[in-house]
Amino acid sequence: MKISIDISSDKIRIFGLDHPIFLERTGVDVELGKVLVNLDKEKNLTEMLVLNGPGGFTNLRVGCLALNLLKTLKKGQLSLFSLSKIELYQHFYRRAWISRYGAIYIGQKSNVRLRDFEENKLISPVKKDQLSALSLEYEGLFVDQVYERDYFDEALPSLDYTFEQQGLSLHFKGETYHLPREDFAPQEVEMLHPNYMIEPNIS
Repeated sequence: MKISIDISSDKIRIFGLDHPIFLERTGVDVELGKVLVNLDKEKNLTEMLVLNGPGGFTNLRVGCLALNLLKTLKKGQLSLFSLSKIELYQHFYRRAWISRYGAIYIGQKSNVRLRDFEENKLISPVKKDQLSALSLEYEGLFVDQVYERDYFDEALPSLDYTFEQQGLSLHFKGETYHLPREDFAPQEVEMLHPNYMIEPNIS
């Protein structure tokens, strides 16, 4: 069975089942491995698309470790595909589905990263509580997909996308868009490495 997993947000989310599975960051180092092994017993997982960073260090680190271990346990009978949020959002931007500027979740309580998708570059780290004011300077500023509703100011437009067997659906500003999987061409990898895109503080 093919499924997708987002390890880049405030919660780990598993797509492609009858009902999505959400795992909180607290305790994820214990729970994720159990969930994946049980899913494999029930569904015989053969392929996983991983939305791999940037995001919270804990979810990225634990997610990659657990998925690599599952592949080892299955003696390689599991294909892993890695895709970063930045790559995915570039596909959205090139199709004019989203605006130029976005605030990207990096797993911190107060800080996010402001990014320019036309230039495909980081503008700067910013405080989350500055975003409403920055939206006057950066026209159309949107915020990243997170699952904790009060993380971002609800007045700011937010991304909402769901992975499906054949691609994904994006809901943004009252519109729905569909992106076939072949159009975003995730890369198959032998082993996942956490795509932090910034250096973690592991002291």
